This record gives sequence, C-alpha cells and structure tokens, in this order.
Amino acid sequence: MMLRPLMVAGILGLGSSAGAQSAYPSLAAPAKTDPFYLPPEAHTFVAQITASGQGTHEKLQALLRGIFRSREEGGLGMAYDNSRTRTVVEAWAEGKANCLSLTAFYVAACRSLGIREEYAEAVNTNHWRKVGAIVQYERHVVALTAMPPANDLIADFVPELRKRFGTYMVVILPEARFHALFFSNRAVEALTDGDLDAALAQAQLSLDADPKSSVGWNVLGVVRKTMGDAGEAEKCYLKAIELDPRDGAPIGNMEALLRDAGRDEEAQGYRDRGEQVRKKDPYYHAYLAEEALVNRDLDEARARIRTALRILPREPDFLLLSARVKLEEGDLEGAVKGIKEAKKWADPSERNRYDGKLAYIEGMKSGKTHP
Repeated sequence: MMLRPLMVAGILGLGSSAGAQSAYPSLAAPAKTDPFYLPPEAHTFVAQITASGQGTHEKLQALLRGIFRSREEGGLGMAYDNSRTRTVVEAWAEGKANCLSLTAFYVAACRSLGIREEYAEAVNTNHWRKVGAIVQYERHVVALTAMPPANDLIADFVPELRKRFGTYMVVILPEARFHALFFSNRAVEALTDGDLDAALAQAQLSLDADPKSSVGWNVLGVVRKTMGDAGEAEKCYLKAIELDPRDGAPIGNMEALLRDAGRDEEAQGYRDRGEQVRKKDPYYHAYLAEEALVNRDLDEARARIRTALRILPREPDFLLLSARVKLEEGDLEGAVKGIKEAKKWADPSERNRYDGKLAYIEGMKSGKTHP
C-alpha cells in the first residue's frame, strides 16, 4: 500500500493499493440537498474539459488541469482554502476548498464521467494541531482510481504533506466513513466558531452517516462537554474508545474530562493509555512540550520536543518550539540557531514571520529588549 512518487504536476500519481479490499460505491447521483451533489453546470464543465481525453488516465489529467487552471483560461481556478469544509456545490461556486471538499468534488466529478472513484486515507500523515483552545487530530484524505491489475491512480490535493512525510500508506475509506469525517470536520469548525447548535447538528449528521465512527462519537463528546453536559460527553468518549481503542483523541479527552471532575486516579490511567497509543506521534509530543512550557516545566518541555524532532526533524513548528524552550533556559544563541533552522524549512510565504523573532532576540542580546 505504499505510494511511488506522484506525477502530473504533483497532484496525480501511481500507487499500489494491494490488499485494499472494498466494494465500489454506487454511481447513482445524490439529491440536491446532499453535500456531495454535483450541480448540472459543474457536470457540463467536467464533460467539456475531459472530452478530448482518450481513456481514464488522460481524462483524469484533463480534469485536474481544468480544476486548477485559471478561470480566464477556461478552468475552474480552484484554490486550496482550509478556512472551512465546503459542500461540493459550495466548492464549485466559490472556487475554494480544503482537502475534504476538494476530494469530494473530485470524486463527484469522476463519477459524473462514469469513472469508478473511491475515497482513501493517507494514514501516516495524520497529526495533531491546536486551533484556539481545541486540539484537533487532523486526517488526510485522497481519491483513488483503481487501475488493474497492480497499480492505482492517487489524487492528492495537499502536496506539501508529501514533502513533510515522504511516501505514505493509503487505505480505502468506505463511503459512509468519509461522509462521517466530512460532517465531523464541519462540527469542529462550528465549535471553533462558538456555534454550538450547528456543531451539535453536524456531529449528529456524522453519526447518522456512520454510527460506528469513533471520530464522530469523539466530536459529539467534545460538543456535549462544551455545552456543559459532562455525563453525555463521557458516554460519547467511552463509545469512541470502544469502537477504536487506538484512537488517541477520545482517550485524551477522557483524561481531561476526568481531571476536571477531580477523578485524578482514573484520569492518570487514561494519560498512561494515551502515551502508549500516541508515543510515535510527533505532534502529540510537541503538544505536550507546549503544555509543559506553559507550566514552566522546562525539563519535560525539552524532552518532549526532542522526541518530536527525532521523529520529524525538519518540522518548522517543532524547531520554533525548541527555540522557545532554549530562550526560556537563557540560551540565546541556541534560540537564534533554532529559529534560523525553522525559517530554513518553513514555507517561503511564512518565512518573514521569523525575522521579527530573530530581531527580538538580537535586541535581548544587546540589552535593548527584555524577556
């Protein structure tokens, strides 16, 4: 199930999915109220831009070029935007989409051409990320076109993840599971925006799509906890852990819930369990390093961020966090070195933000600024 290097402008490539067994989904068109509905005008657009393609591979290449080519050049001009998870109709109308929305749009477009397309997950690119007060476990989805006898075509819409993680493993996502992830994502976004009613509705839609989704139950638990219903939240977390004992998110949420309730001994049990589940996840260690830094536990912060960097040594956020630890320790030279290293590996569009940090430390060294 390991991918070979991707081709076609970094979007479409060949990958083996040997052993990935699943029935192909129905090609029946969804209803207009379905978030995965492809509107007639989009169907026409897809048909036009792929008309000259001979065979599946050429049609997929033409489709991808048309999706990302500018509108002035006759394309859709689709831009990656992770601000929210859009429906297929919204992605078509706005020309913006995140990983989930782009994959949903692409799959719907392929199926409109009669190409049997499946959802899949790049499992070893999943990671933790903190957004405001919410710690999210982000999953990366791709689209898969079966090309018997040995190779499949993979469409990946976040190519920078390949730079970060290298070759990755792909597993088939059943239709219901992808839909559950889609609605869970929207629930978390509503929760982040403070719209609890919308968050609850989207979380319920996730479970309507797939009642066995540990992600859906965990998100519903977070919503219930935020709404002040700790009892229901605990039930949701326990259900999520029952469905997927290797899912670290509900384990961590159970720990926090129990600590808030003063049930420290039970909470520590989940802490220990979470350590075992997530010990190879660099983002989890980075999160714990951040937590330790806030609590002024510099030994713990240093150990955690070193563990994260051993697993993923070129992650800019990890390098920056390591520099912050050094700064707290009074190692100004080490902090400067760490920030410069983070800047080196950062996305070019983000490198300017490191200059202010470097200037601040240089000011500390000269006595012009103070910590």
